Amino acid sequence: MIFGGNKLLRRLISLVMAAAMILSTLVLLGSCGGKSKIIVWVYSEEYRSELENFLKSTPLDLSFEASIRAVNSADFSDELQKAIDSGEDIPDVFMLSPDNIKRYIESDLTADVSDLGLEVTIERYFPYVAQAATDSHGHVKAVGWQADPGIFMYRRSMAKAYLGTDNPDDIQNLISNWDGFYTTAQKVSEASEGKTRMLAGQQDMLKPFISSDSEPWVRDGRLIISPCKQAYVDYVQKMADSHLMYTAEQWSEAWLQGISDTQSVFGYFSSGICMLYVMKKACGGKMKGEGSYGDWAVVPGPANYCWGGSWFAAYGGSRHKDEAGDFISLFTGCTDDETRLDQSIRYFRTTGEFAASSEIVSQVRYDPQFEDSFIGGQNYYQQLSVAAKGINMTSMTTYDSEIGGIFNTYMNRFAGGLKTADQAMNDFKTSVSVAFPELIVE
Repeated sequence: MIFGGNKLLRRLISLVMAAAMILSTLVLLGSCGGKSKIIVWVYSEEYRSELENFLKSTPLDLSFEASIRAVNSADFSDELQKAIDSGEDIPDVFMLSPDNIKRYIESDLTADVSDLGLEVTIERYFPYVAQAATDSHGHVKAVGWQADPGIFMYRRSMAKAYLGTDNPDDIQNLISNWDGFYTTAQKVSEASEGKTRMLAGQQDMLKPFISSDSEPWVRDGRLIISPCKQAYVDYVQKMADSHLMYTAEQWSEAWLQGISDTQSVFGYFSSGICMLYVMKKACGGKMKGEGSYGDWAVVPGPANYCWGGSWFAAYGGSRHKDEAGDFISLFTGCTDDETRLDQSIRYFRTTGEFAASSEIVSQVRYDPQFEDSFIGGQNYYQQLSVAAKGINMTSMTTYDSEIGGIFNTYMNRFAGGLKTADQAMNDFKTSVSVAFPELIVE
């Protein structure tokens, strides 16, 4: 070899090669700023876009880079299992909804938030948000991001014409309980000569009505048809017999048409998210005088209930738990760091969405930006904060989403006159038996 006898030169070459290897490693690390890359799953492209834009704009020095993917909630379970089976692209953080949160927090698929370096103070959140995120052993397994308390939205012009007032306080007094709601629906129907009905369909009432039920759908392996749920069947019968509601299925074209129609539907059980992303888009206008824009008002209605909402949880097997905790704290406000809390507040001020953190809500609820012209200048943050305080979700079970969906299917058929009450209930029980053979159904 040419350099075989030159020890000094050989050593110099070795040092150069070692330095090159070190430099190469530093370049690779520098390409992601020394940060771990975490995978985050959310339920829509809108959420993905919002989160990405917010992360780009925050001045904070974060410990992670996030790859955010939109996964439809209906496909979430299958997609997560596929990722776990393949060992590829498993999310470090994922969004949960009221429909599936109990299923996941009662499993090893979600990490205890204390393992993420988070100290979640329950008092910072609306009570039901914390209830839903706590497993049967008392461990907090998710952190509330958005709360979505239910409200009732009615048409001001119809209220003025048929009830003599469109004042929210007056209307709330009329419909503060289910007896008053029925009586008011009768008045609207009579005054409009049957042209206007209280609701677009029975499904609008389902969540509000059974929200106060202290009995779960399933207890000790047995399907429970509680007095509250039986009372709902009777109430649907009364509303249907008196022709006080239509038979449109929620989110259907007919249901959406009622939002812009000048005559047909008096009101909708709704929420802040529904108002921002559904009703505004379907109202037929963008300013007062166009379609039904500006003709709406918000009241709590006859019951406090949860329309939806979202929580963030971390995958139990994630190798980036600290970074997952950093991501979650940034968006949910579960931090004592004033700078990071300010960033959480900025997110909700920017998007207009309703925070699950009562601490954040208390700081922003009087902001003029929430005085929305769509609802005649009412502050919807104020309305939602009142509604959120009275929600109770202690009777949630892992079966709620599926059994509730089956129940709604047969209540739709019953309300539409396709089934009697007895037929609908018998078919409901049969379907539950087929879907969940492990349950006792009587």
